[in-house]
Amino acid sequence: MKANDLHAHFRQADRIMLGVLWLLFAYALGLAAFNGGWAQALLIGGLTAVSVSALQALVPGGRLLRCTVAAAFMVMSALHINLAHGLLEMHFGIFVLLAFLVYYRDWLPIVVAATTIAVHHLAFFALQQQGTPVYLVPAGSWGVIALHAVYVVVESAILVYLALRAAREAAEGDALMATVAGITRDAQRFDLSVRHRGRGLIAERFNGLLVQLGQLLHSALADAGQVGASAGQLREATATLRSGATGQLAEAAQMTEAMQQMSLAIDDVAEHADHAAKAAADATRRATESRASVGAALSEIGRLAEHIEGTDQRVQSLVAEVAEIGRVLDVISAIAAQTNLLALNAAIEAARAGDQGRGFAVVADEVRSLARRTAESTDEIQGVIGRLQLQSQQASQAMQESRQSVQRCVDGSQTTRALLEAIGGEIEAISRMNELIAAATHEQSAVCADVASHLRNVQHVAERNADDAGRLDEQAGQLHILSSRLGAIGSRFQLT
Repeated sequence: MKANDLHAHFRQADRIMLGVLWLLFAYALGLAAFNGGWAQALLIGGLTAVSVSALQALVPGGRLLRCTVAAAFMVMSALHINLAHGLLEMHFGIFVLLAFLVYYRDWLPIVVAATTIAVHHLAFFALQQQGTPVYLVPAGSWGVIALHAVYVVVESAILVYLALRAAREAAEGDALMATVAGITRDAQRFDLSVRHRGRGLIAERFNGLLVQLGQLLHSALADAGQVGASAGQLREATATLRSGATGQLAEAAQMTEAMQQMSLAIDDVAEHADHAAKAAADATRRATESRASVGAALSEIGRLAEHIEGTDQRVQSLVAEVAEIGRVLDVISAIAAQTNLLALNAAIEAARAGDQGRGFAVVADEVRSLARRTAESTDEIQGVIGRLQLQSQQASQAMQESRQSVQRCVDGSQTTRALLEAIGGEIEAISRMNELIAAATHEQSAVCADVASHLRNVQHVAERNADDAGRLDEQAGQLHILSSRLGAIGSRFQLT
């Protein structure tokens, strides 16, 4: 315990005891009012109270004052006993006042008080036995006095032990307060390196507490630093997470929109595939019809080729007949020339014959005229036959060309038929593929719708992740602030 703190306690105890002393004086005056004895009450009680008050003013908190107060308490008890004519109940005040002295936490005032009251009992009982007008007990013997003394000694011993223990505990408490004052001497910083310098269980446990508190604060400061670093990393991670969640949200929105557009496109593709399948079916039907038409045309062309072949043969026969007619006409022309020559010879002979040959001359002239007309007709027929031969040849050549063209048409029709059959097969394959494409696109449309639904769910999850990331960022910021505050608080403790 510091001297200043102990002296302040003694001064405070002196003030309390002085107040009790004046109350005892007032009680003595009250007893004097009932039983008489004003002189001794005023003289002894007043002088005692005044003397102690004066000493308190001179040596406040001194041990002399404490011992004087103890003796004054016993003087006041003796005064009360005497004013009460030895009333036994007045002896209780001795024990009460002895107990008051424990507050001093000093064993000596208790011993002084016990000694004082012992001297009082011995002296006053002896005087009372001799008939002196003083009072201690109404009646009794030295055995009763000895019994009183035993009680006083026992109580005094106990009170001395309590006073010593109280003084020791007070010293430990004051040392503890001094240690706490040393720890908190700087209002901005706590020095945990200060230790309790006393001895005893309290000092040992308090120093152990300081050691554990220092270790705890050291760990707390280390943890606060780690928490601060973790909070910074957490803020960076949450910022990254928030950025990623925002990007994920945007990507999910874009993917959702893209899936919706792709679903629409797939629906369009499915619709077009349906149309294409229908168109392919129509094309297959038309190709089948075209193959049938080409087959019919091919049959007709074959028959046409046969007709052309027959016509060509007839034209060739006609050409041959015309050639034969030409040869006949040549014969007729030769005959006409000979007839004309004979008619000319007959006319010459008729002219020689004169009138007798005139009739023959006329006949010869007619024959010659007929031969001339026959020759002219033959020439004309020859011209017609020539033209007919030319046209027959041209017709034959045209027939040949037509037959070749018809053959080419037949070949082309057969090729076209083969191509149409191939195209029909391809169209049927395309039709089947279009049907498969239509079915696949319908299935893809359903899958896209399902994916779009899942993407919307992902978008909702991304939105929640973004919100959670925002809240986590705020909490990380608060954690960083708390870590900074904890570090600031921890910096106020000096551990070594």
